[in-house]
Amino acid sequence: MTEPNGGSTRPDGTPSGLNGSRPEPTGDHAEEPAVRTNHGRSKAARLNLIGEVVNQRGFVSVDDLTEQLGVSRMTVHRDLDELQRMSTLRKVRGGASAHRSTQFESDLQFRAMSAVEEKRKMARVAADLVSEGDVVIVDDSTTSLEVVPHLVTRPPLTIITNFMPAMQQVSNHPDINLIGLGGEYAPRYQSFLGMMCERSLADLYADVLFASTSAVRGLDLYHQDQRIVTAKRAMMQSAQRRVLLVDHSKIDHGALHRLGGIDEFTHVIVDDKVDASVIKSFEEAGVTVLVAS
Repeated sequence: MTEPNGGSTRPDGTPSGLNGSRPEPTGDHAEEPAVRTNHGRSKAARLNLIGEVVNQRGFVSVDDLTEQLGVSRMTVHRDLDELQRMSTLRKVRGGASAHRSTQFESDLQFRAMSAVEEKRKMARVAADLVSEGDVVIVDDSTTSLEVVPHLVTRPPLTIITNFMPAMQQVSNHPDINLIGLGGEYAPRYQSFLGMMCERSLADLYADVLFASTSAVRGLDLYHQDQRIVTAKRAMMQSAQRRVLLVDHSKIDHGALHRLGGIDEFTHVIVDDKVDASVIKSFEEAGVTVLVAS
């Protein structure tokens, strides 16, 4: 499963924003955002800043926000309540979290900065499953988005997607045929969802689907949002080869809505931190498993 609004390009040609698919690196060398003290900050500015900080840190405490924003605890709690209603964050004891839960999918910006290296490794493996002239569906996951830079270097190719950041990347390559799926735009996911999207997919055929999901428990796949589930189901029904990309952080977790079974995919790509017993269970279900290392 926020939304950054633009990308830029580094000197080496790799994009740095989500709309360019590659977020800035995180970890020990990443700069932690500071919450600037400003007693005159408007409510809208506070909400924007809190959302940004939570997504970049993963967690922020009420005490920290109270002190650094220069407002009361009651004001901070009201702000967090509103951001939770907007699905920007998840209010937890003592503060707010950007991490997914059974009912809450992490904000797009937070997901884009999570497991970045694992996603890039899996994307390189995934790209090798595409042949010249293929029609490829790319879902609205930040994992599948990492495959797009590899695809656009391999014309002729047709890419079908409901994900705005993927559309923006592909639109910069006129030698790649782009089919954008319509529907109701969901700003939280930067994707088009609903009946129009699903009906469009019913009239299309693809050679390959690249998709991800929020949680894998046993041999079952899950997501927090039913709209996302129905769109992904329509994509699965339209593609001959169905490739699921999941990193280790999604294994042994559940979410509210069941997407389907692992055996509904032809290939599963995982990173090398996934336990060997999990890989074996996928293979025993009849799926081709590829480990990105």
